Amino acid sequence: MREWKAVDIERQIATQMPEINRSIIRSRSERVIRRRPRDPEEQEILDRLCLHKWQRSVADGKVKILSKREWYYEFD
Repeated sequence: MREWKAVDIERQIATQMPEINRSIIRSRSERVIRRRPRDPEEQEILDRLCLHKWQRSVADGKVKILSKREWYYEFD
């Protein structure tokens, strides 16, 4: 049976990790999770876009208030 030292194992893991991580990321079929927080300017732009889309949907009649806590939103 071959004996391994902890240093050798760590070295082998460190050399192969970037390649393995790349292959795992490429094989994902799900949505990629953000790794960094949004900067304030980007967040403000996204908030304005969302608010504009909501106001347009309300104006077009796509939002229906069914009760105090229940709404119906018809999206495209």
